Amino acid sequence: MVRLLLVEDDQTITDIIRYYLEKEECYDIVTAASAGEALAFARDRFDVILLDIMLPDVSGIELCGQLRKWHKCPVLFISCLDNSDTIVRALETGGDDYIVKPFDNKVLHARIQANLRRVMMEKSGDAKNQIECRGFTLDASGHFIQKDGQRIRLMDMEFLVLSFFMRHPNQIFSAGELYKKVWGKPSYGDVRTVTVHIYNLRKKIEADPKEPRYLKSAWGKGYVFDPKGE
Repeated sequence: MVRLLLVEDDQTITDIIRYYLEKEECYDIVTAASAGEALAFARDRFDVILLDIMLPDVSGIELCGQLRKWHKCPVLFISCLDNSDTIVRALETGGDDYIVKPFDNKVLHARIQANLRRVMMEKSGDAKNQIECRGFTLDASGHFIQKDGQRIRLMDMEFLVLSFFMRHPNQIFSAGELYKKVWGKPSYGDVRTVTVHIYNLRKKIEADPKEPRYLKSAWGKGYVFDPKGE
């Protein structure tokens, strides 16, 4: 049984999500209508958190940062806010995925399962303890990179995306292919989660994120990792 915390102030949306997910017979759902209510459950165990941004007391983005003190489980933002700046901030704060309202509940279920699946893959030790390239070393045990004598912490999804690229050097992957391979399910057309994580990774691994040497764009095709940084 998947224990899920749903933080949503719109009771109609809460009821719809609860009704659909409970039909799947694999979810134990706890709901909160505000950040305050969510924090009351902060020390409970959850396998996944669904988090709205526009809450009545505190922004869901700020709440995510607070919940990350207790929870390493997947956090999926569900929001009507569709602009890139909001998505970037949400994922930088610790979100693993971002789904724009309105959404198909089948897609929501699939995206939840995809994030749960990648957590299981991570726990199974699918990656080497350390992966090296010319400019930095990725440490799988601590989810950080060692670069120019500095330790740079990675969010969980940043780590999984980068480790996938480093294990598949010089291969081009579209954003849709990356979502399917890293998250474990199709993206159903919305690949901004992938592009934002790549944007954030470039700020951490590249000397100049606007002119990437390692995590490059292949025009019209997707992305490719060059371990030599040439």
